[in-house]
Amino acid sequence: MDLELTYIKHPDGSQTLTIPEDRKAAAIAFLRDGGAKSAAEIEALVEGGHEALLRAIDGLSDAQSTFKPAPDEWSVLELMAHVVTAKQIVGVLCGAMAKGQLPPGFGPPLEAAAAQDGVTVSRFETLDAARAAASTAHAALLQFVRSADGPVNAEMTFRHFVFGA
Repeated sequence: MDLELTYIKHPDGSQTLTIPEDRKAAAIAFLRDGGAKSAAEIEALVEGGHEALLRAIDGLSDAQSTFKPAPDEWSVLELMAHVVTAKQIVGVLCGAMAKGQLPPGFGPPLEAAAAQDGVTVSRFETLDAARAAASTAHAALLQFVRSADGPVNAEMTFRHFVFGA
């Protein structure tokens, strides 16, 4: 799904992420639809996404993976770092929220746009390191998904800076 994310640059050097309302609505619908699926269906989606990610980077050299198409754009390694971070965060966040709580460090301070925009904790020097970390994060996310078939606290929310609660 192409979300058509763009940044508005401000005179002070800060940036604000924007997304067209129709793309935002489509993404929210996708997330809600996904959240209503069984653990097995979610696992199949997560598996498919991981396989597509690995296919997309198959055959790239480390030099290619560090190339940035423009100074303000991300390299493949930077994108991989963001994907790994997102998988780690989603697993921890969803696991805690299913139990009716937020993990330590989550909540109002992390719900601000500046705290979430482009969040990347992982960093990689090589594509092999990125692949290995992606596989580890993927396995941890699948572990959560496989354990998630059952009652959850549907009232629990976390505010994403683009998609809302």
